[in-house]
Parts: sequence; structure tokens; C-alpha cells
Amino acid sequence: MLDVLLATDVKRQDAQAEARGVPVEQLMENAGFAVARAARALLGGCYGRRVVVVCGKGNNGGDGLVAARVLHRWGAHATAVLLWDDLSGLPGEQRARFRGPVRPAADLARALRDADLVIDAIFGVGLTRAPEGPAAAAIQALNDSDAPILAVDVPSGIDADTGAIPGLAVEADATVTFGGQKPGLLFMPGAAYAGHVEVADIGLPPGLEATARALAAADVREQLPVRALGTNKRRVGTLLVVAGSRAMPGAAGLVCGAAIHAGAGLTTLLAPEDVCRVVLARIPEMTTIPAPESAEGTLDPKALDLLRPRLGEFHAIALGPGLTTHPATVEAVRALLAETDLPVVADADGLNAYAGAVDELASRRGTTIVTPHAGELSRLLDRSAGELEADRLGTARAAAERLNAIVVFKGQGTVIASPDGELLVNMTGSEALAQGGTGDVLTGLLGSLAAQRRERVDGALVAAGVWVHGRAGDRISARAWPHPANASTLLYEIGPTVREVMTGA
Repeated sequence: MLDVLLATDVKRQDAQAEARGVPVEQLMENAGFAVARAARALLGGCYGRRVVVVCGKGNNGGDGLVAARVLHRWGAHATAVLLWDDLSGLPGEQRARFRGPVRPAADLARALRDADLVIDAIFGVGLTRAPEGPAAAAIQALNDSDAPILAVDVPSGIDADTGAIPGLAVEADATVTFGGQKPGLLFMPGAAYAGHVEVADIGLPPGLEATARALAAADVREQLPVRALGTNKRRVGTLLVVAGSRAMPGAAGLVCGAAIHAGAGLTTLLAPEDVCRVVLARIPEMTTIPAPESAEGTLDPKALDLLRPRLGEFHAIALGPGLTTHPATVEAVRALLAETDLPVVADADGLNAYAGAVDELASRRGTTIVTPHAGELSRLLDRSAGELEADRLGTARAAAERLNAIVVFKGQGTVIASPDGELLVNMTGSEALAQGGTGDVLTGLLGSLAAQRRERVDGALVAAGVWVHGRAGDRISARAWPHPANASTLLYEIGPTVREVMTGA
């Protein structure tokens, strides 16, 4: 797994590294070398290329000065522009070691005029307020320049913990970040300013503490179920899907289709009779429990009378998409979840059914997985969506504790939080998934994995499913951009994505 580091994590890891015999001076040398290497790649070579390194007075500026020294040694015309003269500590030592030209902040505009590349080493991960004075002027000058920008650790002006931009921020073409990802490079709006992000290994010892982690392909491979020789469809995993209404039968089809493509041995849809008929015409592999419906074509509580004798057939439940918030349907959802201890994946109207009744959801037996976007979570927690988005890690952790559930807080940099405090951040997926129905696919995919894993459903398994969903979207986007990864296409990408993960191809 890859560490996802808050500013406090970075400070703690630096101290832990020093205690284990890796001094901060060595970490700075390694960080600067990584920046220089990335700069050389962006330039296509160093000799004779003009690089301007804009340095603040903290360790970020020291990293930049190391990069300038290395690039100068490699034949680049590297110029360091110091926004402040009073460099002390390690940055001051790195200033003394740099033999290239050094210019004051007043010369920045002139230096930028001829630059082939600009390195932003103004602020690091500790900034939480709007830049002021020379820093703000320098950030504006960098953004006005025609030269590509390489940011050191995070683009200056971004809150590295949240992605917030309290004032101006550097609009980087690429960012080299150290030791692990930073939330501010994964969450909006900061992610839009980072460009291509490279995570550089700077020699931190293994096993250091981190607030959150992100799964890599190898971690996903360890989580995905593998069928045993001689198994059968009921032993592989049986999933009950509760979804759809007369107005939204397609949602049920997407959930069921995703469950089947993700490997569930048997997928059964409980829905109004007309919905079952429509979905079955498209997905012949599934079975159905045609159920009573309200006058508006939504699920009626009487449907549970048909389901109760069969609940023992299933290993997990996926419910919510397309159900509506008709009072009869809300009653049916709450009654079902109260009666079963099966793992449940709840999305959309499965979550909306608990607006104002969060304690009911939190007190249910069995594992609950909820997959809200900010609007749905806002209705559950009675807080504004903007407030929730402002601290995605903190929001997800608090929601998991409040709901007693594994929370998949969807959005740019989806966060998977468990009630025990574990935080995982997903690094796959993009704006290509911003189309109706893709969330229904995720519900079916997670439900399928829960059915296959059964009693061992945890945050890592859920995060693996989110990763596969995002990676499938990325694969489609690579072929079809600028068109979105529409939900129907996404269904047929699940299998090839899983194969890619499992074979490493």
C-alpha cells in the first residue's frame, strides 16, 4: 500500500526516520535529486536548458536548491530565485552549496522570460492560509509564465491535507511528491492544480505511521476472490438485489449486470413485477422475485412476505438504486435491513430511506457498506455538502463511526472509511465516471464481492472493488476520451479489468 500523508504525518515520519538513523539532510538530498530527475524527463535532457527554481525559506526551498545544484551539475543553466534572503538551517546550507546564479524576488519576472522549465519550491505541505506578499506575487508570476511548471511536493498555495485553495495556487504541469501521496493532490480543487503526480521514494524507512493509505494493483490482487476448483454457483456467492421502480428500471439492471460481471454465482432481483420483466429481458443470467408494488410502481412492504422464506439463500444484499423515497418503499427498506444480518451494500435511495433515522441504520446487525456522494451523506448527517467536502478524510472517518458502517465517500479521491478508523483512499477513476448509472454499477460490483467473501467483508475488500470500478473507467477513457465511461460500457469492462489485475498484464 501507498501512504497518504497529512502534514502531521510528514513531520512525524521525518522524526521517526531520524530516530532510525536517516537524517533529514539525507531526505532533502534524495528529494531534490528526485525533483531534478523529473525535471530532466520533462525537458527531454538537461544540457543547455534554462531552469528557474523559485525557492521559499522552508525545507521545500531547500529541496528546490538541491534540485538546482543537481541540474547545474548535469549541464542545465539553473537559476535560483530566493523570495526571502534570510535562509537558515538546512535551506541556508543548501544555498551555500549551490554554485549557480542566485537572484532576488525582484528579478523573477526577468528570469521567467527565458525559462524552459520553472520549479515551484515556495511552500511545502504546511501551508493552510492564503499566500501573501512576495509568495503571492511569485505564484501569480509563475501562472502568467509560458514555461511548464514542476511543483515540489505540492503546488504552492494548496492545502496539502484537504485540497483547499485559500488564495492563489500554482497551476503545475507536474508534481513530485515525497514518501507518499498527499490528500490535497487527490481531492478537489487541489487535484486540478497538480498535473501529473509522481510519488518519489526518498529513503524513508518502511513501516512508518500514516493517517491513510491507498491500494496499489498488487494490494487489489490480494483482495479479489478466486474461485476454487470444483465449486458451484451457490458456493461462489449469491446476491440479492433490491432495486428499481417503474420510473427507473434501468438502475436495477445496472446493479444486477455489475454483480454478474464481477463474479457472483447467482444474482436475484427483488423488484416490482414490471421491473423484473424489463430487466430480465436484458440480463438472462439473473433470477427474479416479482413483488407487489405501490400505486406509483415502487416496492411495497408486502414484498418482504415473499422474501422472508428465501433470505437464507443469499450471502449479501445490494439495495437502493432506483427505489425512490416513496413512504411504502422506505418502510420496506428499513424493515428488511432490520431483519437480516447479511452484509448489505446500500446506495442512493437505500441511504435516503434513513434520512432522519440514522440510529436505525447504525444499530443493524451485520456489516453495512454505504456508498454516498456528498449530497446523500449530507442528508444522513444533516450537514451541508460543502462542509463535508472541505475535509474528505475527516468526514469519511466521522461518518463511519456515526453510521457504524464502511463508508465509501464518493468523489474525486474516493475515501473508504471503516468503523475501526482505517482510512483508504482510491487513486483510480476520473471525471469519465461522471454520468448517470456508474454509481449503480459500483453498488452491484461491491455487492458481488461481499457475496463472494461473505463473512470476511472489510474495508480493504471494499477499497479493492472501488479500485476496480475506477480502473475500468480509466480503461474506457483511454479509448473513448472525451466521451464518458457510460454505465453500460462499464459493465463489460469489469471482467477485463479484473483479469488485468490478477495477471499483471
